[in-house]
Amino acid sequence: MKNLKILVVVLLAIGLATAGSGCGSSSGSSSGSQVSSGLNALPPANLTVSNVGSAASQAIDGANVQPPSDVSSITSSTVSNVGSPSIPTLSYMVNNLGSKNVIVKPQSMKGNVVNGLAIFKQAATSGSCLPTSYSSTGGSGTVNVTATWNNVSCTMSTTTLTINGTISVTGTYDTTLGSVNITETENISFNESDPTSGTIAISLNGSETITAAGIVAGATSVTYAEKGKANISATITSPNGSGSVTGWIDIDDTFTGTPNQLVYAFKDGTEISSGGAKFGTYGIGTITMTTSGSPVTAITVNGGGTYGVTTSSGTSYYSGKVSVAYANIVFDPGVCSGYPSAGTLTVTANNTFVFTFDGQSCGCAMVSENGGTATQDCSIY
Repeated sequence: MKNLKILVVVLLAIGLATAGSGCGSSSGSSSGSQVSSGLNALPPANLTVSNVGSAASQAIDGANVQPPSDVSSITSSTVSNVGSPSIPTLSYMVNNLGSKNVIVKPQSMKGNVVNGLAIFKQAATSGSCLPTSYSSTGGSGTVNVTATWNNVSCTMSTTTLTINGTISVTGTYDTTLGSVNITETENISFNESDPTSGTIAISLNGSETITAAGIVAGATSVTYAEKGKANISATITSPNGSGSVTGWIDIDDTFTGTPNQLVYAFKDGTEISSGGAKFGTYGIGTITMTTSGSPVTAITVNGGGTYGVTTSSGTSYYSGKVSVAYANIVFDPGVCSGYPSAGTLTVTANNTFVFTFDGQSCGCAMVSENGGTATQDCSIY
């Protein structure tokens, strides 16, 4: 399920496509949720024909995904081996912070926090730092797991971790019927000490709920909802200096429809700040995915959303948002393996770009800027 995060792929693309091409001051309202407020405050990204290709490429890559099909993919990573002295795999909160490497380059204090969370996840999920208390109760189809660390110390390479806190997973699941209702709660603090990089003390608290039904073979309707919030704080002492970091993660995703046509609605954001530096990603939108073939061989994507990113570090600053619209974009490996074989992608910021795919030149598109004459562009991949 976690590979269905279209927005982050697009968000990172905006940063790559526009870094150094211009910056804007914050504007817009600041009302609403953290994600909405962060997105509304951003000016349009400064896109030109020379740098829009990267954003388009990542938007296409992010849209080329398969819909959820097997409920076991939700439960297995969260409640596997509940009867043995292992722990629930940390869910979106920690997992995606580490794997997506959402940091500003060059490496900063924010990057240290992300790396620290990744190290903690690796240690905890590999069994290197077994909890001092582990309980698992409930019969078949129920989940009630609590893992507690009480001043647990372990070493990974040159890094020593000292962990305190609790992770719990509760709820029910049925892989036969395709139903899930589980909540994961994290309240963890840990100190990371490394002789080469210094020390970092991180706290993470939050919860995530996943509810789903009907996402097994033969189901006639599908519902899937993933909602989570987390707060992060850290203090860092390193050869490069000392400071504090704060941040938050907010995820609100739903899939509804049938196995042949799913509507994906999302409102997701991440923000990490350190002093005057900040990195944030924000996205809101709805995408419809229609599949054909058994097993699925082709997918048609419609819809879109608004995505934004803000980065600042020292004197370097970028802030901007784009709107992405998918119109009957077809991914059919029998026509173009890995590339759209039909449809249009519209990317709108300070300029509007339309990418048209016809399947004749796989990996290329006809691109127009602000309604002008379209020219072929084969540099977006």
